[in-house]
Amino acid sequence: MKKICVFLLAGLLLHASSFGQKGNNQIGVGADIQVPTSDFASYFKTGFGGYVKALFGVGKAGQVSLSTGYTSFNAVGGLPLKLGIAPVLIGYRANFNGFYVEPQIGYQLVNAKFNGGDELGYMSDSGGGFIWAAGLGYVFNKKYEVGVRYGSGSAGQGGTTLGAFGLRLGYNFSLNGSKGK
Repeated sequence: MKKICVFLLAGLLLHASSFGQKGNNQIGVGADIQVPTSDFASYFKTGFGGYVKALFGVGKAGQVSLSTGYTSFNAVGGLPLKLGIAPVLIGYRANFNGFYVEPQIGYQLVNAKFNGGDELGYMSDSGGGFIWAAGLGYVFNKKYEVGVRYGSGSAGQGGTTLGAFGLRLGYNFSLNGSKGK
């Protein structure tokens, strides 16, 4: 699986570097609200976080995306447990008159922290694994972005899958100067 991801990453980067000067290059920042699904929803509440994304233009209607972020989830039932997820994703954004579709793949770091106070103590554990995501949304005035996304990834060797639907609100800064307008 790692060889496939490396091959896809190399191909996307080669494609982006050969056509990047023709497209719309941007840096995006924004906020995430993520609602866990399946077994993940049985143990954790809605998560909140943020993201940073680089968008490299490949022609007039496409962009290669490279993004990272961090989302924090609290356990249900008042347990003193927090889960943090930090993905690193590469993808391709196809733009259609303001609308976009964006599949992504990558790796996510997962960190769990338990703070049981003086009686139970403090514990922390981390892991990570493959993640995939698919999003769609709309960009207003070539700057303001609203989107939805579903992502699912591994939390480590135990085979635990963490899936969540997300709502994203963001702002994209143009790196093209007057050419990107």
